[in-house]
Amino acid sequence: MKILNTILGYKDLEIYQDTEMFRFSLDSILLARFVKFSSKIRTVVDFGTNNAVIPLIISRYTKAKIIGVEIQKEACQLADENIILNKLENQIEIENINIKDFSKLHNHNFDLVLCNPPFFKVEEKSNLTKKSELLTPARHEIEINLEEIVASGSRVLKQGGRFAIVHRAERFSEILDYFKKYELSPKNIQFIYSKAGKKAKTVLIDGIYKGNNGIEIKPPLITHNENGDYSKDVLKLFED
Repeated sequence: MKILNTILGYKDLEIYQDTEMFRFSLDSILLARFVKFSSKIRTVVDFGTNNAVIPLIISRYTKAKIIGVEIQKEACQLADENIILNKLENQIEIENINIKDFSKLHNHNFDLVLCNPPFFKVEEKSNLTKKSELLTPARHEIEINLEEIVASGSRVLKQGGRFAIVHRAERFSEILDYFKKYELSPKNIQFIYSKAGKKAKTVLIDGIYKGNNGIEIKPPLITHNENGDYSKDVLKLFED
């Protein structure tokens, strides 16, 4: 069933979602706000854009041309509706294509790649029939895995271009290994915690293609207070 929501922190941005498909979470918003935009960023691609929530948000901070890449036809249809709904047809476009195939067509064309990828590996114990057939590929590495995502990001970036990803904290070392393999120098790292005293849930990382060494470890971001409300640090993200 299709429903209409506003995006957390952006009352002027509306978004159609489908209850049978993957719906955006705080992870997408945090990734969109993790990147700092400048006039040097003129071309952006969002890998696995789903309903285009990340392109919608970053359109508030950049005039760059934004392409959302999505393999699911149904998600692309929603994304196109959301772009029209928010009158962003001149800035954002959606391509219904596999990320790996897209990267082969756009060798070193982009200044920035963002990705909120499927978090879970496909293993024997994976319950891939649970819920919707449209939801499973958005959560599990069926169409593409983490290494292929990083490799594709490296392929489409210009030298000095930036790749930013949000992922499960337990896969942090794996991400760093792939960054090194595909010539991405980590620049900013931030661990995300659901509440104070809990283990890190997710991690935000960005890196520069063929960049110099030097990493900034940002302060931990705690997303919720003990009472379940969003923390002041999360609410601060929406002040600018």
